[in-house]
Amino acid sequence: MVDAAETTPDQGDRRHRRGRLILALALPIAVVVALAVGVATGGQNSGIFDGDPPAWASNLGRILILLGVVVEVAAVVWAVRTGRHRASRRSPLLTMSWSQRRRLQRQVRRGTPEFDEDPTLLVETARQAVGQRWLAVLIAGLAVVSVGQVFLGFASFHAVVGVVLVVVWVVLIVLVLRGARQGEAFLRANPDLGGR
Repeated sequence: MVDAAETTPDQGDRRHRRGRLILALALPIAVVVALAVGVATGGQNSGIFDGDPPAWASNLGRILILLGVVVEVAAVVWAVRTGRHRASRRSPLLTMSWSQRRRLQRQVRRGTPEFDEDPTLLVETARQAVGQRWLAVLIAGLAVVSVGQVFLGFASFHAVVGVVLVVVWVVLIVLVLRGARQGEAFLRANPDLGGR
């Protein structure tokens, strides 16, 4: 007898898909709400776009933007010098459909390779997840730039957009780092896949 509280993998996937869909719709919904507020106020200047930052906020904003750009440029230069930016250019995964790649990613994420799956594709999927860890630094630079723009704009509209962007960047960083950890765990747990 199956316990009603247990969830099947399909139910878990549906829950994850629903959560990703909500995250993906959050920004467009925020834009529509902002447009609705603009129409409701008759397009008048409500002051939400105007900001007169004090000198400390303006200086802090410029410093954060500069710091974020330096982090982004350093990440891109490092990726180009090490060849990571094109490491998967000839990957067999590029010829596969999105649903096939998702199926492989799901097996790597859970650490449960299916018996009839091609082991080289699973290993390549795990290696790509590990190799994309550098993107977290690039995204962190974008997050710092977003915070700097909030201080530089110093208006409620800039603050709302900045907070939304920072949340998006943080979620992306978490997903990239979690995927890299799961890829490493998969490769450690299945060292025999490369030799099959």
